[in-house]
Amino acid sequence: MRKNLFGVIIILVGIILLLNANGILDVSIGSLISTFWPSVLILIGLFSLITNPASKTGGLIVFIIGVMFQLRNLDYFNIFEYLEFWPVVLILVGLWIIFSSQNKWQKQSKDACNPIAVFSGINLKNSSDKFKGGSATAIFGGIDLDLREAKIIDENEAVIDVFVAFGGLDIYVPNGWNVVVKGIPLFGGWSNKTTNKGNDKLPTLRINCFVMFGGFEIKEYTGVIN
Repeated sequence: MRKNLFGVIIILVGIILLLNANGILDVSIGSLISTFWPSVLILIGLFSLITNPASKTGGLIVFIIGVMFQLRNLDYFNIFEYLEFWPVVLILVGLWIIFSSQNKWQKQSKDACNPIAVFSGINLKNSSDKFKGGSATAIFGGIDLDLREAKIIDENEAVIDVFVAFGGLDIYVPNGWNVVVKGIPLFGGWSNKTTNKGNDKLPTLRINCFVMFGGFEIKEYTGVIN
């Protein structure tokens, strides 16, 4: 579906360029891009909501940001005349924290992890023999999450919600885990360096993420974390 969406976007761009070249559509490409670039964020948000409902909060945040910028560019409503941009971002971050599955794991801290690093750094190790997941939030901070001695038993699957904004996160997992990452990179990204990707027969760690101006890595690690 990702390939089909990208193909549709390329076709639409080609049609616009073709119509413009033949004088059927008289529009400046530069003006078109500067006016409708927020629509890309709207499409990304909708795509995430449709294809990855487990991480719907991240998709909703990107969708809302895209709508705000698009309304401003079309001169329908400029929210930035009433609110500064950064308070809006903080509100959206707060919504992510509230509606992520973090609250779901509060009573199971032994078998879950919920590190939150804000303008700080955290080194956390979880050695649970019934690891169930949790969440990790890094805002202008960094987290090292060591799961090398943890074991996944319940339904052979655990889920972690990840939110990274202007920060970083490293997750260290055992060699025998299958790690699946889904989410939205908004001027950020992630790297899954594990070797068992796609092997559903192994214990599976599912990571639902929203990454904004930051990044995180998943590594198979056998040494000592400094």
